[in-house]
Amino acid sequence: MHRWAVWIGAAAAVIAAGGAALAWGDSQRHRAQSLAAMVDAGYAGALRAEVADLDALRAAVASASMMADPESFRRHLADIEKYAYAAQQDMARIPDGGPDHRINQELHQIGFEAEHWMITDVSPRNAGVQEALREAYQTVTQLETQLEPIAWHPGSMLDHQSAAELASSVRNALARVQASVMSRPASPPKSKAADAVHPGLWISKAERLVGSQLEKPKVTQVRDPRNGSYILVTGTAQGHPVRVEFAQSGMLASYRVVRPLGKARVDLADAASIASRWLSRVGLPPMVRTYANQVDGIARFTYQPVVQGVPALDASCKVVVALDQGQVVGFYDRGKWPPKTLPKAAHPLSEDDLRSRLGPQFHVQDERVVLAEDPNGRWVQAVAFDGTFGATDEPYRVVLDRCTGHELSIERLT
Repeated sequence: MHRWAVWIGAAAAVIAAGGAALAWGDSQRHRAQSLAAMVDAGYAGALRAEVADLDALRAAVASASMMADPESFRRHLADIEKYAYAAQQDMARIPDGGPDHRINQELHQIGFEAEHWMITDVSPRNAGVQEALREAYQTVTQLETQLEPIAWHPGSMLDHQSAAELASSVRNALARVQASVMSRPASPPKSKAADAVHPGLWISKAERLVGSQLEKPKVTQVRDPRNGSYILVTGTAQGHPVRVEFAQSGMLASYRVVRPLGKARVDLADAASIASRWLSRVGLPPMVRTYANQVDGIARFTYQPVVQGVPALDASCKVVVALDQGQVVGFYDRGKWPPKTLPKAAHPLSEDDLRSRLGPQFHVQDERVVLAEDPNGRWVQAVAFDGTFGATDEPYRVVLDRCTGHELSIERLT
């Protein structure tokens, strides 16, 4: 009798445990379904909010395009900045619409330009501003047209689409917009076709860098969604691996020869002359050397492009010279290259006017005209003031737009 009681008790325990497990599993399943429903509804809400923000942004861009009154123009620019920011935030919550997506970057640019125009008090009749507004209106209209049918189709919320199904629809819509409006190739289509059909052009350019014929050369067109597409040339020269990267425009981006180093026989001054002649021979624009050092049989030089005698602050490159044979074994591009001609500085401010925009704690020790990028990525003439910050006597550089006096950058010098 006692044995039967034990068996019955054990069976009851197993049944109870099984029931509890079943109940726990059912609870977890309902919880997962609830979470999935929350995620799906969240995506749907973000998508509909995105469409509403785009509609408001489109109206603000249109209003700014149609008003020449400076006060009204600035008010509409403020709306553009506000709705562009809101659209970015909602886009980041949509599948495949995160901050790294090209279209979200374009929304950021639209808001950024509006902010810059407000700061610089640009004229609403400015031809460049009007063209930028026209492009922005086209971009926003295309994006809203593609996303609206997904967000507001007939039927219940998403027709019971899951977030994964919604992601596919949004991905396709964003791809259509990017293909129709946002696609801005780095080079003309003719050049891209030539890249694929005539690899000999790129091999010849690479051989001119090396100074000798490449063995087993290979040309590859690399498509990098983050850093842009480029042409890669690989091969060997005198048994040593060579790797060269070109921008689609043909500009050299990087160059490297991998080989063992012998005893240093070339001094730093001769290496500097070799590097300067190499830059000229491979067709790069005029440069000014800003830094040089020597360590472990290698000399490294930093150069800054010069346009009509004016240095470009935001662009530079490095040249590496092996001191055993005086061979250039490395080149690295840093930053965006300036234009080949100097942009005209219309109505530049006086030196006194620019200095008056500097605070009393900044003690100017040197100033010079330079090229620098404004917040929209355009090269403009500027004045770089080098000096010290009074509270700590630390060295700083302040760069002001030569025409508007707008602050372009503040950098602590080391």
